[in-house]
Amino acid sequence: MKTVNWSIFSIIVIIFLAGGCKKDSFNRDGALTFSEDTVLFDTVFTTIGSATRQFKIYNRHQEQITISSIMLAGGLQSKYRMNLDGVAGVAFSNITIPPKDSLFVFVDVTLDPNNLSQPAIVTDSILFNTNGIIQDVDLAAFGWDADFIYPTVFDNPIGPYTFLDCNITWTSAEPHVIYGWAVVPDGCTLTIEAGTNVYSHKSSGIIVDEGGTLIVNGTSLNPVTFSSDRLDEFYEDQAGEWDRIRLLNGSKNNVINGAIIKNGNVGIEVDTVSPGSPNPTLTISNTIIENMAGASLLSLAGTVDAKNCVFGNAGQYSVALINGGTHNFYHCTIGNYWVNGNRQTPALQITNWLETSTTYYLKDLNSYFGNCIIYGNNQTEIGLDEDPSAAFNFEFDHCLIRVNTDDVDVSDLAEFHDIIYIDPEFVKPTEQNFALDTLSPAMNAGDISITNDAGIFDDVIGNFRPFGSGPDLGAYERQE
Repeated sequence: MKTVNWSIFSIIVIIFLAGGCKKDSFNRDGALTFSEDTVLFDTVFTTIGSATRQFKIYNRHQEQITISSIMLAGGLQSKYRMNLDGVAGVAFSNITIPPKDSLFVFVDVTLDPNNLSQPAIVTDSILFNTNGIIQDVDLAAFGWDADFIYPTVFDNPIGPYTFLDCNITWTSAEPHVIYGWAVVPDGCTLTIEAGTNVYSHKSSGIIVDEGGTLIVNGTSLNPVTFSSDRLDEFYEDQAGEWDRIRLLNGSKNNVINGAIIKNGNVGIEVDTVSPGSPNPTLTISNTIIENMAGASLLSLAGTVDAKNCVFGNAGQYSVALINGGTHNFYHCTIGNYWVNGNRQTPALQITNWLETSTTYYLKDLNSYFGNCIIYGNNQTEIGLDEDPSAAFNFEFDHCLIRVNTDDVDVSDLAEFHDIIYIDPEFVKPTEQNFALDTLSPAMNAGDISITNDAGIFDDVIGNFRPFGSGPDLGAYERQE
């Protein structure tokens, strides 16, 4: 059986996240007080259990209270499950709460398929009878049918995976949920149409194998979204909740347009290491990659052509171009204002070498950046590390960058020309908003010939770039 090649280069990042606390303050008439009047579950994939929610029952009185009964209104037919202070059940009786004390109630839900393309609400309630006083806490969840991709092979160093059918198309008719690795086989193409949602479980993602191709056909107004399968509100901005999209040695003609890729370990890995391996190729446009625990874009001697893209906040690099390769970036914003830890690495790292515990790799590098912004909250956001035994060619052409000249020599005008070195004035970069504020020095600072030669007539969200004056630097064209 064919097995998946796996890279010897990986980024491992551990992030500790602290959740906030919410004051318990919901009051209602009756014997008891509750921390919530409604327990609302974010969208839940049908057949897959939800995260557990909890609420508190308070006895605010000076004397002990005995609750005659606590029960799920739906009884044994309910889609919800209840656990009272560690004991599971559908109904409980004669529950005592001491004065000024409380009990925890834990609830989760598993919903049946509904054969609908949009989430459908499923409700129930928990009823409390305290000496004839009836109170309730409502339960509500939105169930969503999905196409589930489960692993069929488990004995591989990269982890469990399954080969997708050859030449298939994923549409927006239902979300696609990946467990393990979904592998595009040799000679086959996975096409993902506009508006499709792709969710990956922890340590899961997409691999495009040698000879395979990934085509993402999103648009600025109807993007394809890649994210974690944790749909709870708490996980909305949590990095590292799935792994990555990996374009392996010899994958070819990969095209990603109009995508939002967020909350993983690495957004896209373009992965060639071994000498003589055919370079994977990626054309990426109108795409936002953000909130990655490791890197938004990682290229290992790959070939990357990027236009109108945002490579945003990450725990290590927004863009890492390692071990050479060929790269062209036009109207891209490479910004890193990571706030979930002390980032020691630049937003953009460029090398023509890679050293592992067993091998030293060396390949020619040719990288071009035109009308781009490279900025962040470190003093220097460009790292250049050259082995003179191989080519190390790069050019920053009409760019706004952040560097400390003690760290980076910018005196060579063939490498750095028409450069701005001041704050680009993003709207709110710590919250992934890299649009330009009113007084941004990046406005009208671009070279129109770069824009025209690259065929970039709209920005990352579909705003028109004017012909009459210089275009704005980066992925966003400010609208007056």
